[in-house]
Amino acid sequence: MTPSFFHEESRSLAQRLRLAPLAAPEALYRAAVSLRARLYRAGRLRVVRAGLPVISVGNLAVGGAGKTPVAIYLASRLLERGFRPAVLSRGYGRKGRGEIVVADGERVLASAEEGGDEPVLIARRCPGTLVLVGSDRARLARRAAELGAEILILDDGFQYLALHRDLDLVVLDGGSPFGNRRLLPRGPLREPPMALGRADLCWISKVDEGRPAEVEEAARIAESLTGHAPVRSRYRPAGIFRADLATEVERSEWRGARVLLVAGLARPDSFRQTARALGAEIVDEALFPDHHRFSRRELEEIFARLSRRGATHVLCTEKDAVRLPSELSGDPRVLVARVEVEVVDGKERIESWLDRLAPRRRAA
Repeated sequence: MTPSFFHEESRSLAQRLRLAPLAAPEALYRAAVSLRARLYRAGRLRVVRAGLPVISVGNLAVGGAGKTPVAIYLASRLLERGFRPAVLSRGYGRKGRGEIVVADGERVLASAEEGGDEPVLIARRCPGTLVLVGSDRARLARRAAELGAEILILDDGFQYLALHRDLDLVVLDGGSPFGNRRLLPRGPLREPPMALGRADLCWISKVDEGRPAEVEEAARIAESLTGHAPVRSRYRPAGIFRADLATEVERSEWRGARVLLVAGLARPDSFRQTARALGAEIVDEALFPDHHRFSRRELEEIFARLSRRGATHVLCTEKDAVRLPSELSGDPRVLVARVEVEVVDGKERIESWLDRLAPRRRAA
């Protein structure tokens, strides 16, 4: 979970005093980010071309914008067009630092512990997609090409300037597009909003979860800096599954369930909304930091609390489910909420870009 003050504008004196000690570190961070961007623009730092089309999916703020569902959406569209995509990710939250192939387009080869929860989730949701993780994504791009990739999706790529991209897509969280408008560590922003000027297109996710005035302001800023109206989307509940993510649970089994909400997310508000939309009654919550690896003791406490609170099921997200031990994959007490991205405005802009980078292939 990100700190609550990241998403509140500092209007009160108490808030301003609390954040004042972070002003100097923020200024140093801003200067470093600005210098790095200038060095890349001036050609002093090298930009590598992959030899394949590259779609970067990134954001301005830390955590919770909805990049992974957008990456899944794009990978699915590319597969439908007859292309073999590869997703390149740093693999946040994983053990180890080496480069690994999470999925080779045929099988998922790594666990969430080895490859990171988001790469494993993408691999399981998008069969046929290559997924590779490592810190040097320019080198990963070459490896993906060797494995037969035809187009690359650079996950969390807006700040990874070492790899040339053909479409620079920035995802803004509709629930809190710019947070408190401060840079790290005083706020959630990795770069100031003006950095959107180097993006090709913005995508505002979860538009139904934010204040309409904030969403419209973000849309105006995005359009003024990129020259294009942003894509807008929301999450659509797509069913309940077992922890194996393959077995769908009949609606009659979970409708009206009393659930203990379990989540390791940067911003769990969206998950609460999904749970209610699916008809679940939330009786308690067990919330953890983003990418949290559940210990045996924590899981024991979760199931003990399930009993104490009179809940019938644990309900978690797919991202949390890939971090659960395999013995829980068929446990009837564990339910997993699946969401899909529903584009409510701007689908034609995405399709136009895909037509340029990955034109539909005729069936053989």
